[in-house]
Amino acid sequence: MRKTITTFVIIFILHSGISMASGENKKSWIDLVREATVALGTVKQAKVQDEKGEKTEKNIFAVVGTGVILGIPDDQSKTPWIVTAKHVFHDPTKNWDPDTIQLRFAWFEEKGIDEYLGIKINLKKNGKRLWTPHPNNQVDLAAMPLIIPKQEAGRDSLPIIPLGNFATGADLYEGAAVLIFGFPGAVGPSFWTKALVRSGIIAWVHPSAPEEQPLLIDAMVFPGNSGGPVFRIPTGIDRYGNFIVGGKPSFLGIVSQGRRQAVPLTAGGKEIELQGPAGPMKIVSEDWIGVGIVEPASKVLELLKFASENKP
Repeated sequence: MRKTITTFVIIFILHSGISMASGENKKSWIDLVREATVALGTVKQAKVQDEKGEKTEKNIFAVVGTGVILGIPDDQSKTPWIVTAKHVFHDPTKNWDPDTIQLRFAWFEEKGIDEYLGIKINLKKNGKRLWTPHPNNQVDLAAMPLIIPKQEAGRDSLPIIPLGNFATGADLYEGAAVLIFGFPGAVGPSFWTKALVRSGIIAWVHPSAPEEQPLLIDAMVFPGNSGGPVFRIPTGIDRYGNFIVGGKPSFLGIVSQGRRQAVPLTAGGKEIELQGPAGPMKIVSEDWIGVGIVEPASKVLELLKFASENKP
């Protein structure tokens, strides 16, 4: 993975203020976050329909999850790290443990998923993982240093993204407005080229340790959203009911999963059953309840510190 060649990287600088490097046109903070939010996926064969309605077999980029490129505060090396939900890299419940993964940048959004497959990122070398999980096995986060040659990144110069404050206790209250960035697979392949931006609110925070424990957001979180960043936006009312004026977006954390429930299918008031190899089997449908789990920003910082000190 490491190469002795000139590289260009994106760094997600974690300090107050939002601006662009000198000489570039100023962009909105949403544009800056989107450029640091990447799609993670695999290459699959699929039938692609052209403008004339003709279908051909092509390789396409198929989204698996979302990642965000971050930098460790005060890191003199300016090493960029890709952070995502751990299960995007490794999910034993689904027998998912890939050696590589495809990473697709937002600035190739004009190219369809059959035109730009992203770049291949090695997750393992000689059978050893190149990524680092959070030291607490219960925290669904993973990070990996990311060094990308200029020709693969597709830009002569890449933006430094200065986004302000990590969330504090003052930002964490039920009802606070949030924005979620990610690549939910359910929207369809045509929309896997740039991170979707969707809104919601904080639905629940831990009563005694809101900055240390996962929080819930009232926003539709589907497969593919995992690993995407969540920001509290200074809008609406504060925890005391006062109208908010001014302020800056604050980084709340990383989406880890959405909550869902299995609902039995019924007909005529009775649950539908099929005869299976071991007897009757109920047919169920997964129902997404509109609530997502977010690993807090404090755990992201813990992960980056741990990963930088324990590089594979």
